[in-house]
Amino acid sequence: MRGLGVLFEASLTEERKLAMIALRFFPVEARRVTRVARSFNTVYRIEGADGTYALRIGPPLQIHATGTAQAEAAWQRSLYNDGLAVPEVVETSLGEPMVLVDDPEGRARTCVLFTWIRGRSMRTRLAPPRARKLGQLMARLHEHAAARRADGVLRADRVLYWRLPDQLGDVPEHGKVLIEARDSVQLVIDDLWRRRPAGSPHLLHGDLTPANVIEAPGVGPVPIDFQDMVVGFAEQDISFALASFGRHHDRDGLTQSFRDGYSEVRTWPDVPQAVMRGLIVARGLHQLNLSLATAEGPLPREYLDHHASRARAWLASGSG
Repeated sequence: MRGLGVLFEASLTEERKLAMIALRFFPVEARRVTRVARSFNTVYRIEGADGTYALRIGPPLQIHATGTAQAEAAWQRSLYNDGLAVPEVVETSLGEPMVLVDDPEGRARTCVLFTWIRGRSMRTRLAPPRARKLGQLMARLHEHAAARRADGVLRADRVLYWRLPDQLGDVPEHGKVLIEARDSVQLVIDDLWRRRPAGSPHLLHGDLTPANVIEAPGVGPVPIDFQDMVVGFAEQDISFALASFGRHHDRDGLTQSFRDGYSEVRTWPDVPQAVMRGLIVARGLHQLNLSLATAEGPLPREYLDHHASRARAWLASGSG
């Protein structure tokens, strides 16, 4: 194992110290370590002697299945070997796809190292042409995943499939309507899973939104952050992407372009519009519950009102 070449300083944050410790387990000589993102995970850009990498440090909260990191690495390796542009997972010096590092409170943090993808996020200046590329990319991933085993990850057969307590009913003023909407869209998901042939669920990226696609010069769109991968149906992955268009001023245009792009590669799922609306509502509730579980303080009133308004609209439509 090569030395880090980076000195510890008293001013280093605890999380940065975790990054430095994690890097000891990888065959990388780090020369510069810079934090570039912090949300659910924290990501550091690692400039090494032989290349640039992204180190992802997971939070103490474990919402994914135990085998997710291994499944993530296996799928990305398979995609890469089959000629699809994805980040490579860098194995530790012991040949593992990740390393667990304990923080000062003794909580295990999952650390994964990837090759760095140079480029700009697709969400920058999002427009229909980019949504079309996103649809094409998702269809290619679905084609590839349909032939793979789907072991070690969660199943998206429930509205709230991450390993978190259900806190929707605790939202002041809106708890009742959020619970009613959750139960209603669960029926949509139940029916979707019941109608599909046994064995047909497959791996889904689980969060293929413009924010998780890098437009790499000379390469094209590159999917990143496979951590939320789940087992489910194409309709569900599609609904996650459509939900991400949110309140964009050209949401309808983005949706149509996404569908056009997907259909160029793979047949668009034969699903009623009401079912897709229900899946989009389910995605919103799923994300809201994560926010409730991870927020360090009260969530913005506007954010809660928005989700409650969508839940009421769904219930009022009679689609559930």
